[in-house]
Amino acid sequence: MKKLFIILLIMVFVNLGYNAKAEKMLRLDPQVPENSTLEKKIYIPIIVKAVESRLWELVQEGALKAAEDYGIEITFQGTARGAEVQKQLDLLEAELLNTPQAIILSALDARAVTPYLENALSRGIPVIGIDSGVDSPIVRTTVATDNYSAGALAADRMAELLGETGKVGLIVLDRTSRVGIDRADGFIETMRQKYPNIEVLPPKFGEGSLEMSRETARKMLIENPDMRGVFGANEDSTIGIVEAVEALNREDEVKIIGFDVGRVAQAVREGRVAGAIAQNPREMGYRAVETAYLAYLGQRLPEFIDTGFAWYDKNNIDTEEIQQLMGGSST
Repeated sequence: MKKLFIILLIMVFVNLGYNAKAEKMLRLDPQVPENSTLEKKIYIPIIVKAVESRLWELVQEGALKAAEDYGIEITFQGTARGAEVQKQLDLLEAELLNTPQAIILSALDARAVTPYLENALSRGIPVIGIDSGVDSPIVRTTVATDNYSAGALAADRMAELLGETGKVGLIVLDRTSRVGIDRADGFIETMRQKYPNIEVLPPKFGEGSLEMSRETARKMLIENPDMRGVFGANEDSTIGIVEAVEALNREDEVKIIGFDVGRVAQAVREGRVAGAIAQNPREMGYRAVETAYLAYLGQRLPEFIDTGFAWYDKNNIDTEEIQQLMGGSST
C-alpha cells in the first residue's frame, strides 16, 4: 500500500507539471516559440472554401505568419470559388491519410464533413474550424467572425438607410454552411425583432457563384418591384446584386449592403454599395494556426474565438482600422 501511495503521488506531480507547461505555452510570445525543442515536425493543413478570394488571401497571410512564428509547416488548399463540396471532401480525405498533427477546416457543407471528423477523432487528430463553424463536438473550437452579430449589424444599417420601412431581400452563400445560416439568421431575426415596418423576404442563395448571385438577384428584383434594399452576405453575392440592380436601372431605388472587401470595397468607393461588413481575415488565419498548435499540445480551448468585424462605408473606408482589415500593411 505504501508503494502504491508513492506511485500515485508521483503521477499527481507529473500531471501538475504538464498542466503548468500547457498554461505557459498558452502565454507564449510567438516570436520565441518553445516548440523548437520538439523533435517531431508539426504539420497542419488548412482546407478552406475558396482560395480565389481576397478574404482567403488575407487569411493565408495571417496563417503563414503564425506558422513562421511557431515553427510549424502548413499547407493552404481549397476549392476555386467555394461551390465544390466533393472536391473539398477529397482534399480532407487526402490530408487525413497524411496523419497531420491537427487540421484547420472551413467546411462548405457542415453535414457532409461529419464522417471525416469522426475519422480524425478516432485517430487523435484535433480539428479546428475557421470562418465557417460545424455543429459537431468533434471540432475543438472555431476561429471566426461572430456571423450572427455581423448579420444583425447589416440589418441595423439597412434599417437606417430605409428609414425603418420597406421591403428587403438577402442573398447568402448557401443553405448548408454555418456562415451562411448565421448571417441570414442575424439579419432576418434582427429585422423582425426591431423593425416591424420592414418586410424581409426569405433568403436566396448564390452558391459561391457570381453568375448565380446575379441571376438570383435579377429574378428577385423583377418579382418585387417595390423592393428597397438587398443585403449580400458574401463577396460574390454582393457583386451579383450590384450588377443585377444596374442592369435593371434601379440604382436610385435599391440600397445595397455588402460583406467582405476586395471588389465590394471598390463598389463602396464608387457609391454602388452603401456600405459593407469587413472581417479580420489576417487575425483569423493567425489565431487558427496558433489554436491548432495549442490543440496539438493538448490544451483546453474555448468553444469559439471571435476575431471581430467592422462596418465601413465611404466615410470611414480610408481610416487605418478599415485599411488594415482590407489588407493594408500588417503590424
